[in-house]
Amino acid sequence: RVKDKIARVSGAEVEITDRPCLLELRGSRLQRKKAHKYALGIMAQRTGPVTLQEDYTDGDLTMLTVPQEAVGFVTGQNGNFLRGIEEEWHSIMFFVDVDIARGSRK
Repeated sequence: RVKDKIARVSGAEVEITDRPCLLELRGSRLQRKKAHKYALGIMAQRTGPVTLQEDYTDGDLTMLTVPQEAVGFVTGQNGNFLRGIEEEWHSIMFFVDVDIARGSRK
């Protein structure tokens, strides 16, 4: 579940209600900031590539270049391999549209 993943990675308590559609975050300022950031990234990836800005990192970002021919392997069938890595390493992983180190599109 998405809320459990956000809570595990950010350290914040996360509640999602259907009516009205509301995301409630509890924890320290940093935990809430990270949970909010991760929730926005997860929502963004549902509609296309995630775009990161220079100020996205709070010391919690590692970027790896994945060659186009390896994307299918890294993702796995129905995203299962990627989700398995997230579960094992308590992380959230995205394919991004911007190389923030150089500010160029990938």
